[in-house]
Amino acid sequence: MKPTSFLLGCLAASAASVTPIAAQSSILTDDLSTDIAEQTEALTAYERTVPRADVRINGRLGMETIDVVATRLSIDALLRRVARDCHRELVGLETLSRMPEVTVKLVDTDLRDALRWIGGSVGLQITLTTSELRVAEDLPPYPTRKELYERAYTGYFRALADHPESSMAASGAWNRARIDESTPSRALEAARAYDEIVERYPNSDLLADAMLRAGKLYGEANAWEEAAARFDALAGLKVENDYSIESRRLLADAHTRIASAAKNEVVARESARRALLVLDALDDLDETQNPEGRRQRYIIRSRAHSLAGEPVQAMRCLDLAIEYSEYGDQDPELAELRALAFDRAERNSDAVRAWLYHASLVTGEERKDSYVKAAIAANRGHQPLATLAIAKTATNEGFGDAVAPHADAALVALDMEPKRIDLFGDDERIDRGERLILRGMAGEAVNALRPVFNRQAALDEPQRVRLATALARALAEEKEIDEAMLVLRTTVESLTRVTQRQSLYQLAATLLEQAGEIERAIRALEGSL
Repeated sequence: MKPTSFLLGCLAASAASVTPIAAQSSILTDDLSTDIAEQTEALTAYERTVPRADVRINGRLGMETIDVVATRLSIDALLRRVARDCHRELVGLETLSRMPEVTVKLVDTDLRDALRWIGGSVGLQITLTTSELRVAEDLPPYPTRKELYERAYTGYFRALADHPESSMAASGAWNRARIDESTPSRALEAARAYDEIVERYPNSDLLADAMLRAGKLYGEANAWEEAAARFDALAGLKVENDYSIESRRLLADAHTRIASAAKNEVVARESARRALLVLDALDDLDETQNPEGRRQRYIIRSRAHSLAGEPVQAMRCLDLAIEYSEYGDQDPELAELRALAFDRAERNSDAVRAWLYHASLVTGEERKDSYVKAAIAANRGHQPLATLAIAKTATNEGFGDAVAPHADAALVALDMEPKRIDLFGDDERIDRGERLILRGMAGEAVNALRPVFNRQAALDEPQRVRLATALARALAEEKEIDEAMLVLRTTVESLTRVTQRQSLYQLAATLLEQAGEIERAIRALEGSL
């Protein structure tokens, strides 16, 4: 080979070897970039799995804010850190059934809000006070209806406080009111919650519904003045709604309830007439032929006429209501209204029969109340034997205790010993003793008056004089003259007025004279017993 050819060959070989080396370098660079990317991604993924937290509390006590970044950190670790940095005692951690992990990033956030949000994200309640950071399960494993309502109520309350202008605020307020309505003994709170909807969201589609619910709930709470005001406002609402007829019927009914509760007869009649005017306007607006609608209106009219002192019209309306009732004359509501009408008209015998008939149509508390009202009507009509018969029937059905006071009043009216003497006042007991003496029943009078005398220190002086006079006379008729004198002497010593003492000395002298003890009678006139 020629030198030139060798040299050229080497150069050619060298040139030929350059391309594979560059290609290998490029391959190595690509592999390295891939490895770095994979390692970076793996490192990032690893870092995301490593629990970590950065917490900073800013501001003074009561106005703290927090900067917090936490990744998959257990709630107990986070709360311990926060409690330490804000100088609070951590309370309730030991009651938790689980320690969930939290991932959060908040900057310059109110500490209380931040804790509420963090806790809520994992089903916990976290509360901050000036001295404690308290944590509890937001709901137990098997929450009751009450617990669910309480949590929902709290949630709506917070949402409305944080977002009062939200387009869904009225719906949230409505749901909160419904929770109140579904909770026993919170009818008034629910009514006020519906009132708040009316006041705060006057342009809401829920306005008329809120007015209606508020009125009904006030009625359930017997706040009929408030109920009438809500129904009146609903009836006059300019916004189109479905309650223009119902609101007027309910308004008339509310006026009759106001009349029924009124202690002043003038007020009662005025409210009753107002109800009749509303019903007249309702019939002009909608002369419905719906049977139930007519029945309801006649019932309200009957009650209104009765309260207005118009019993004949009241009875006529009840007769018309029967025609529209699916139960006819066995309609319990109509039977009750008939009895009430007789009561108002003071037709006591008719009222007794009407209440007993109503009792035959109902059960439970309603039946018990009807027996009681029948007994009251019988006593008012001076029919004590009828009262005792009613009491016996009521007792056989388990309602004896409710009717017992009226049965005792009947026994007293018959000058018989009541079963519960403690139910009567002292004047009534003394009255009964005096009546027994007049009827020649001295022994029964002694038995009736002696328990009162045993507690005479609790009586005023005129009552003591009456009691001593009656009891001493009864004892004297029973030939117990010494005991009669003991009663008079004990009473005289407790009196402060001279005239009252003198009247008892004179009584003692009279009783002793009648007993043939003249010397003792003379001493009594001299003021010595």
